[in-house]
Amino acid sequence: MAKGYDKEFKLYAVKLVVEDGKKVAEVARELDLVHQTLHKWVAKYKEEQGMVL
Repeated sequence: MAKGYDKEFKLYAVKLVVEDGKKVAEVARELDLVHQTLHKWVAKYKEEQGMVL
């Protein structure tokens, strides 16, 4: 069964990567996430913000 994460948690995780410069794998490990999931969240965030991927 898939875990559900609220918007605030996703944004927190993404900002650790985007703003703090941490690696996706590092943040995923710290927050007990699958790194592919976090990578998708980061890509979606960057797309929504108009950032270059």
